[in-house]
Amino acid sequence: MQQHPFRKAPAYGGTRPRSLAMFGALAMLTSCATKGPVAPVVDDTTIFVGKVITLDDQGTIAEAVTVDGKGRILKVGTEKDLSAGLGVGSKRVELEAGQVLLPGFIDPHLHILPTLMQSVLGTHNLAPCLPPPYNLSTPEECKQHQDLLSALSSMTVAPTTPETANTFVLGMNLDPSRQQFIAGKCGVTSTVGFMQQPKLYLDACVRKDRPVLILDQSGHLAYVNEKAFEAVCKGKTPCVPPDSVTQNGGRWVVDSKGQYTGLIEESAGYAPFLEATQQGMLMQKAIPNGSLQDLHKAIQALREAGLTTIADGGLSSRSQLELVKLLAMNPTFPLRVTGVVTNLAAGPVVNKDGAVTAPALKPSGPSCTPSPTNDCALPKWLGAGAIKLWVDGSTQGCTALLGKPYAYSADGHCPDAKEGQGDFKSAKELADAMRPLWADSAWRFQLHANGNQANQWAVDAFSQLQLEQANTHRMLLIHNTVGQESVSQAIGELRKGTHVTASQQKVPAMDLRVTHLIGHVAYWGDALAQMLQKNGAHKDIDIDPVDFNRRNGIPYSFHSDSMVTPARPLWFVEQAVTRRTWAYPSFQKSYVLGPQHATSVEEALRAVTIEPARQHEIDGWVGSIEPGKVADFVVLGANPLDRDASKGGDPTTISQIPVIRTYLGGKDPAGKH
Repeated sequence: MQQHPFRKAPAYGGTRPRSLAMFGALAMLTSCATKGPVAPVVDDTTIFVGKVITLDDQGTIAEAVTVDGKGRILKVGTEKDLSAGLGVGSKRVELEAGQVLLPGFIDPHLHILPTLMQSVLGTHNLAPCLPPPYNLSTPEECKQHQDLLSALSSMTVAPTTPETANTFVLGMNLDPSRQQFIAGKCGVTSTVGFMQQPKLYLDACVRKDRPVLILDQSGHLAYVNEKAFEAVCKGKTPCVPPDSVTQNGGRWVVDSKGQYTGLIEESAGYAPFLEATQQGMLMQKAIPNGSLQDLHKAIQALREAGLTTIADGGLSSRSQLELVKLLAMNPTFPLRVTGVVTNLAAGPVVNKDGAVTAPALKPSGPSCTPSPTNDCALPKWLGAGAIKLWVDGSTQGCTALLGKPYAYSADGHCPDAKEGQGDFKSAKELADAMRPLWADSAWRFQLHANGNQANQWAVDAFSQLQLEQANTHRMLLIHNTVGQESVSQAIGELRKGTHVTASQQKVPAMDLRVTHLIGHVAYWGDALAQMLQKNGAHKDIDIDPVDFNRRNGIPYSFHSDSMVTPARPLWFVEQAVTRRTWAYPSFQKSYVLGPQHATSVEEALRAVTIEPARQHEIDGWVGSIEPGKVADFVVLGANPLDRDASKGGDPTTISQIPVIRTYLGGKDPAGKH
């Protein structure tokens, strides 16, 4: 890629903008002809020249785009038309042969603070390796994390001293759905499974003399040992979960004798253990001292994946909201951020006596909005305008809420899960939790729903509230993992205003959309095929049911849910187009899961650009390359559209396309640290 004023510049890496010499000389001559010195008017326009894939509604492919000094897109069109009339000081950025310019990628659902936290864990990041096309780990690391107990044993823990005896040993990203349990390791003679007695294996493989807390990669489970229970309960007997656990969908699992097994369900369940660790960032309240280089690498990795905007999809306290806001507003942070706040964090703050000490939050947007009549450059903090609630848990974590024709298999990873579970007891209870913040129609709502029954409850709750008070904002179902066509039909009907409830009430139209964690297909597809049954058989399961979306007119996007999967949009595109999945741990078995749900390359690109922008109602600024929007771009080393099989391309190579650089408001953020 090259930058220059209408002339060839050095190859990418040594580029530099220059003034337009000819126009500069003309300006000097003009000034000499006047009676006094007149400074030339400086043109702060930048013209980007090359193949421009706009991803606008018309599918425009342009030759050039011009951007003003505040980062607004002025024009999109031919190089000849846009070059005409550029003045003194304007700059030119020219793509190299084969490169393409697209709107910057958007991840519509991730968790930035846990994503950064995992970057500083070192040997305590226990994630299994990814399938071959996406694996970035060494063979030795893959071997260490191939099975559960080996992964736990790989944690480097210093000998216990009187000073560290009460300090938690922390780990993240263990995944029993993909990491095998092999009995007989760590000196344990019992053959009881890991999920039946996690604390037994944490004591044996990690530490028995210190509290241990391991977070599951799904984010919906945790594993603790006996010392961890002692740290939370502080000597109280019996040791019982705080009300905050049971009232918010959490559970401390017990065995047949009523003893805690060490399996903790849902974030409400493990929140007291996070609090007991006294580690600020695990509670997502403060970024820890030290490890700044690792944190910097993690932040830059998001930029290097082509991302220009991310949505933090579950800020569960006001302190988290403020921390993410401060992070985004840092001059060196290379991304725009929009926030989604949990219903509990957004509600009024009430003290133990029931008195309101702080009012409910109001939805917010950017501090200014760019237009031709002002000097606003779009801020990186885009505000928090959505509310999040969890309808159920994790599909691979055995806590998704399923309904007929689906159930967890009795001979799979979740033998006792049956239909899973919800965070609420009914759709009515879900609607009751949403209602206080729904009343003034100011907020968007985003509901986490993995199982088909959870998605049905979400539809029912939305329908009830829309009957009570119509809300014109765009609503979102997060994950929509286990597909059922009747549920998708209901979503499509809601969008058209033709949905009729069980009580025969017609619901006013609602703009309801979905976003899929497409990594469920690539990384967990085979595991889910073994865990789930549809009509009593391990076949024909519909995971991330894109074809149902298409047939029912439902807009959809793809997200990472990072730290659950890597935030790599080009990987999302490849996974959506190919639908390939692999069997752990050897990856020798690979196949296409649900080929009917595959997308075209263009559909997948829209699902990581304009559609997530629309879902978060930021499409007036980002998501496509159109006049009036901001110049958030990604430059790729090759055109993904050429990799579509319909054009004779190989879609299995999309993940290998290099990200050359990103632009935020027309400027490269890479040099800022």
